[in-house]
Amino acid sequence: MTTSDSEEIFTTWTKDLDVDQVSIVYLCGELDASSAPAFLSDMQVLVNNQRNLVMDSHLLSYIDSTGVSALLSMKNALEKNGRKLCIVGSHGLLSKILHVTRVESEIKCFDNLDDAIEDLQSVGW
Repeated sequence: MTTSDSEEIFTTWTKDLDVDQVSIVYLCGELDASSAPAFLSDMQVLVNNQRNLVMDSHLLSYIDSTGVSALLSMKNALEKNGRKLCIVGSHGLLSKILHVTRVESEIKCFDNLDDAIEDLQSVGW
């Protein structure tokens, strides 16, 4: 769980899918300059677990450039270990930021979890 001192609390919780070698990270609240460092620290354990990650952003209410940078850092760290990261449920500001910054060309985005898991299991991504 990650929190910040701002009014909006940022939290995460994780669900491991043993069959699929996938962990789902549920993002809730604001991923910004105040919460991103703790988020990255918490996520380091998952990077070391040798699992693919799905970031479920349905409950993410706000993200800034530091939050986007944190997601890119996660993606790069996972790729160094031969793993992948994708985002499910991007909406509102997150969708716009991912599009305008062209991050959506770096991190695959999906509408639903099933499509994300199927893609993570595919060869040659």
